[in-house]
Amino acid sequence: MDWSKGYTDTCAELRILEIREMELRRRVEIAHKVIVTGEAPSSGDYCHIPLDKGIERYNKAVDELTEFQTEVDRMKGIKVQMEDAMAKCTDLGNRIKYERLVNGKTYKQLALEMGYTEQYLRVYNSRRVNKQSTQSAS
Repeated sequence: MDWSKGYTDTCAELRILEIREMELRRRVEIAHKVIVTGEAPSSGDYCHIPLDKGIERYNKAVDELTEFQTEVDRMKGIKVQMEDAMAKCTDLGNRIKYERLVNGKTYKQLALEMGYTEQYLRVYNSRRVNKQSTQSAS
């Protein structure tokens, strides 16, 4: 099983959630501004918003942000758990994959750390990937 795809998908999903969280933070800031000033941006000009409506809008935005923060935290936890599990892999192929994917290391850096040549690591990883793709095709 190729765990790197699952990890990559988790990282991509987490990034999407973080982008959405930033947008929700912006909405909370705008809703807070509406409460303070009593004015909300409208099509061109500002319109007056009653305090109760402003508070309602603010509370809704805060609730949505809180819910999203919980999901982002959950995904971060999953990512950390995956990284911890991947770090425990001891065979050379998984070590190469982990270091390149999670830590962003080059073959040159890995060769220096692991005591292999850069070319050996490249060939080893290439053969491993080809073997996996051949096995999954059959």
